[in-house]
Amino acid sequence: MMIKLGKLLAIFLTVASIAFVGFAVATTFGKPTFDEVLAQEYFNGYRISKTAGPEGQWVATRGSDEGNVASSKIKAEVIAKVMDEILQKNTQETQELTSREPDLEKRIAELTTAQFQSVEALKKYEEELRTRLAALRTAEANLGTQVVTATGESQKLESQIIARRGDVLRLEEQVAELKSDTFRLTQIERQLRDLLNQMRGNLELAEHRQNLLSGGDATYSPPPVEAQATPEVPAE
Repeated sequence: MMIKLGKLLAIFLTVASIAFVGFAVATTFGKPTFDEVLAQEYFNGYRISKTAGPEGQWVATRGSDEGNVASSKIKAEVIAKVMDEILQKNTQETQELTSREPDLEKRIAELTTAQFQSVEALKKYEEELRTRLAALRTAEANLGTQVVTATGESQKLESQIIARRGDVLRLEEQVAELKSDTFRLTQIERQLRDLLNQMRGNLELAEHRQNLLSGGDATYSPPPVEAQATPEVPAE
């Protein structure tokens, strides 16, 4: 890479020198006009003008800092000074680029090493991501199976709850029927007790009459009446 850069710099310097020499030859032998010379791209950063007055001179200034490059009554001399400065500047830039070549080679080597390390690190990171992705896919599949199983169990549990709810309703109906039966039995028991007391009273009365008829004791003592508990009405 750096060898190619050095070759490119050398080729650039050679081309620039040849172009400048060609320009100088064309100026000397081809006799181009001054306007044609100043139209070249080399003079883009310069401005050449003539001062006022009969003794006016041609002055060349830089467009970047307005510095004076040369002045003369002969326009060709001013143009030649500008061309000398352009050539000197190109030579300095080429020398600076050449002097930076070792540092650039070192930097390129560092970047190449860093790039290799980065590529290796990215490959390793990619492998880790692929492993994690495979694990996540496996976990997702397992979770899907668990969800399906849990859904089935939930449906079974819901069916059991519905069945138990029906059993509870039936038991509540049976309890209500038992309460009603208990209430009716209590009423029947009270009626039987009343009938039993009545029969006892009739029996005592018949025995008393029999005693009277047989000349026995005429004192009549009615049998005691048993206290009857008020039956509890079941709640509907």
